[in-house]
Amino acid sequence: MQSDLAYCQRHVFPYKADSISQLLTAGPKSSRLLVSRLRRETPGHGLVTPSKVDAIYSVLLQLHEQTDRELFIDDKCVHRGSYAARTTSIVNHLERPLANLRSPFDHLNFIIPQTALDEIADDRGVPRINQLYCKPGGVLDETVWHLGNALLPALERPHEVGSIYAEQVMLAACTYFSQAFGGMRPAQVRQGTLAPWQLRRATEAMASLADGDLSLKELAAQCRLSVSYFVRAFKNTTGDPPHRWLLRYRVERSKSLLAHTEATLAEIAISCGFADQSHFTRVFKSFVGIPPAAWQRMSRS
Repeated sequence: MQSDLAYCQRHVFPYKADSISQLLTAGPKSSRLLVSRLRRETPGHGLVTPSKVDAIYSVLLQLHEQTDRELFIDDKCVHRGSYAARTTSIVNHLERPLANLRSPFDHLNFIIPQTALDEIADDRGVPRINQLYCKPGGVLDETVWHLGNALLPALERPHEVGSIYAEQVMLAACTYFSQAFGGMRPAQVRQGTLAPWQLRRATEAMASLADGDLSLKELAAQCRLSVSYFVRAFKNTTGDPPHRWLLRYRVERSKSLLAHTEATLAEIAISCGFADQSHFTRVFKSFVGIPPAAWQRMSRS
């Protein structure tokens, strides 16, 4: 298997982009899910095709309008013209897609291998699907738009995003692609909760690594559950998805340090698992309503 760096570079190398940001996460089992934001401000990029013919789909979300693009499938032009902002389109790498990127572009490119689609279906206990498809000119899909926008902060500030959040959003996106563009049947969702031992094991694992990182796959394995079931059951049990529970835990942990120690905000931020002081301030304010410095003054007055 290619290294993570080689895998990421392989899927953006054909683009002569001015700006590239990427996020790579684990699929439910051994697959990898990749999303890249690719931007080019000048016209005339020319032809681009996947670097390798493989059982992989590119799901493209246009963040801004691309006014002039041609798409060829198996040497046949299937679309010529513009792709509006918010448009979702899909190409199957096995169909030897070739795009002529004539105008500037700014889009998200989700790389979804067939193995990931298989893992998601198996994880949910439904039949596998054998393709993702939408019409060549693309479609306007508000769910894809919202999922894409949920990933933009992670692409802009990857050092602030843990594996739990990134995996959860990417898994949600891939599951939606499977249903909306592959016809995967929704699972017969069990509205279950975690057993006390499972909740204890999951929360203790996250608390013990509050200044580190942990993956959804590891948490689910510790609870002897599939990833998708673990995420649903954890939220049903606590009211929060795992990544938000962890942020809330870190904020509560920081309050004790703010109230009872002389540590600086920067020191508290790092000790509680935040990327830096600005990250700590944004998250703390989103939960508490005021910045940590203001909360500290109030707690000591």
